Amino acid sequence: MAEKAKTFVLSDESLNSHGFRTITSGINLEQFKKNPVMLFNHDDSKVLGHWENIRVEGNQLLADAVFDEEDPYALAIKGKVDRGVIKGA
Repeated sequence: MAEKAKTFVLSDESLNSHGFRTITSGINLEQFKKNPVMLFNHDDSKVLGHWENIRVEGNQLLADAVFDEEDPYALAIKGKVDRGVIKGA
């Protein structure tokens, strides 16, 4: 049986920690969908995998995480996600 994809909220319209918000209804995902790399803490040296099923639902940008199972670091992070230690993206 295939493992169920873990869906994350990548963005919503709430005020973020930098003091701004992204209006989801106007978001353009064309460039992101060409290379939907999943990074750890926005660090491009820590590629964990990629995003699939990228979509907008209501005021949320959602995507399903696909971890690179050939990378020990990515698998360690996936384990933390699976165990509920990491709950957000």
